[in-house]
Amino acid sequence: MKILTEEELDEQYEMEALDEARDVVAGLEVRMQQIRGGTLEPGDAAKLLAQDASNLRLKAKAVNLPGLTPLSHRLDEYLAKATEITEQNLDDLQRFSDKISAVLDGETIPVDEIATVIRELPHKSSFDVSDIIVTDTEVTLILPQKTAARVVERELAACGYRVSTVLDPIEAFSIVMETKPDLVITTAVMPRLSGIDLACALAAMPSTKDIPVAVLTSLEPNHPDLKALPMNVGLIRRGDNFGTDLAEVLQRFSIT
Repeated sequence: MKILTEEELDEQYEMEALDEARDVVAGLEVRMQQIRGGTLEPGDAAKLLAQDASNLRLKAKAVNLPGLTPLSHRLDEYLAKATEITEQNLDDLQRFSDKISAVLDGETIPVDEIATVIRELPHKSSFDVSDIIVTDTEVTLILPQKTAARVVERELAACGYRVSTVLDPIEAFSIVMETKPDLVITTAVMPRLSGIDLACALAAMPSTKDIPVAVLTSLEPNHPDLKALPMNVGLIRRGDNFGTDLAEVLQRFSIT
């Protein structure tokens, strides 16, 4: 029996994850056909497709393909709040499926074009019923606390911004680098990597240094823990000051 090297094991693991990701996308296509054929109810379809999207997002983490992580993340978010699948949603999902399938089958998205590809895809706001005009402004939230993330997301969505939430600060690195959002908001305290360290890293890297960053915190602006923050990083205090600080950050970075 041949003993595989570490490189061969890594390659085998990635190939298995790639095949599994292709299977998930193929299953997504089958479900869409079932919806169009009337054999799968719109409500049941929403639940099953949301499970497929979450599964694909996990598989994407093990596959080193440029653009796949933000593509699967955006699909997962798109379906997360779905209660039923409409004809419009089917058209949107077909666009996701076609692009993800192409990447899995070898299509290479140039690194400097990934952000454009992501922005052209449908956004989860398609499921919101409101009179809010959604803009093209992309805001990425990096907050591991789901409750806090929903509060901030709701405030930003009310302004018409396209909001994407990432719970894992490590995963956020690749997503921010590839999607180039108009603003990143991260909380100061996070497991494995603090928001302060994350803000410093984004401000220091050539590929992300021009992306506006703000830190959400309960600390006062003069607190010692915040001294490491670069001067160009904004602060948003929790509590009564949240709305005012958020407005000031948006104005400071000319985000409209």
